[in-house]
Amino acid sequence: MKIEELENAPQWLLDAETHYADVDIVNGIVHWYGGVWEDGVWQDGIWENGVWHNGTWRDGTWHGGTWHDGVWKNGFWQGGTWQDGIWENGVWQGGDWEGGYRNKLVPSDTPPHNN
Repeated sequence: MKIEELENAPQWLLDAETHYADVDIVNGIVHWYGGVWEDGVWQDGIWENGVWHNGTWRDGTWHGGTWHDGVWKNGFWQGGTWQDGIWENGVWQGGDWEGGYRNKLVPSDTPPHNN
């Protein structure tokens, strides 16, 4: 479903710059099924698939897709490809890490460790 077709879409989703978004709200939780996230702040929800170009991920669960750049604040990464960006906190559970930064300043060729 397109974002503009959703009933009771959260403001953060309406404010985001996206293309070809396929989303739904299930039991009050945003589910992103596909499309391109160009920029914005993801507050919380479930990302099933798609392309993330830039922005800030505050919380939620990432199942698959490609992350190009941006800031990951918190949440669960379960699969997909991380190409670049800043990983601040969260739980890395699998996927491909192609480079980026951990803790804002440390370049890393390996995914975050979960302690």
